[in-house]
Amino acid sequence: MGHSHSSHMWMMVLACGGALLLILILPFFGLSKNWSVGIAIIVMLGLHFLMMRSHSGHNPNDKQKGGSCH
Repeated sequence: MGHSHSSHMWMMVLACGGALLLILILPFFGLSKNWSVGIAIIVMLGLHFLMMRSHSGHNPNDKQKGGSCH
């Protein structure tokens, strides 16, 4: 497992696990469960979009990185 795979795993844990924690924790601060779920979904989607943006340059079929001669 390379460095990019382990960082991807940690980003997934943060995006999904953090959203689940928000669903569990926010009601203790007085927010209704509906608001907690809504906020968690927005946070989760936002973090996934940021993760996709950070991985947009990792194309395994990129000819420049492959070193093949034409």
